[in-house]
Amino acid sequence: MTHVFKPQRSAPIPTLRQLSCFKEAAEHTTFTQAAQALDMSQPAFSSAIRELEITLGATLFDRSMRRVRLTPAGESVRTQVSWMIATYNEGIQDMMQRLQHQNHVIRIHCIPSFWQWLAPHMAQFQQRYPEVHFQLDDKHCDTVFQSLVQGNTDIAVGLQFNAAPDIDSRLISTDDILIAVSKQHPLACRSRLYWLDLKDQQLVVLQRGTTYKSIAGLLREQGMDVNSRQSLSSIESMYAMVHSDLKIGVISSLNMQAHCDPELCYLPVTRPQLARKVCLMRHAKRADTPLLAQTFWDELCAAL
Repeated sequence: MTHVFKPQRSAPIPTLRQLSCFKEAAEHTTFTQAAQALDMSQPAFSSAIRELEITLGATLFDRSMRRVRLTPAGESVRTQVSWMIATYNEGIQDMMQRLQHQNHVIRIHCIPSFWQWLAPHMAQFQQRYPEVHFQLDDKHCDTVFQSLVQGNTDIAVGLQFNAAPDIDSRLISTDDILIAVSKQHPLACRSRLYWLDLKDQQLVVLQRGTTYKSIAGLLREQGMDVNSRQSLSSIESMYAMVHSDLKIGVISSLNMQAHCDPELCYLPVTRPQLARKVCLMRHAKRADTPLLAQTFWDELCAAL
């Protein structure tokens, strides 16, 4: 004979409605008064008290007199019931405040060089919606995609390296790849440069995660050696090599705008013209996007 397992039914527990009735009954002299305080009928109130006593297995009120009063069992749980109801109410208030705050927060992750484009839109939006709170992150572009995928960002502005099906992206502009040379360098006077002209030159690219991989990959496609036995991650280090004509710096136009050195020449290179896409992005499949974040996204898209 096959044994069929039947899980035991857990013991019933008091409901919030029953506990609220108990609390009001303990604070009034009759069930009628307590029922009125909760906007309940007296029969429904009395029924809730009886159900609570059955659930707890104890008589909580002495009904032998015209005025009801707590039994010793009722007195013993009165403080606990009051605490449970107060804690529940505090929890509900805290939950509502958290949800309200969350609905007013827009989490933005933007690469440092593009805040100048984004900030005016934020200011105009906040004038129309004073309750909005922007939560900002200006880490480098290497972390933008990860932040979107993990749901830590509502709207992001960064470099798009690979098309992802879950990411909704809109092109803002392109980030051209330039070279930096000293003003004394022979290439500084060239009116036009091709990547093949640089094939035998010593090139250096800042080694910064996916940004470096993107530029280095593009250069290797042109048959060029990048950072041969060098590991530079500081713009100051690269510029020192360029000033001394030891290296030719390869830098993005966004990075150049943020760290422009007037003593250097920044030259575009063509055939092919290497560029990366700067995009406005969000997670396309998030179901819990706050309404204000959606509204701001729509306005940014309209401005493109």
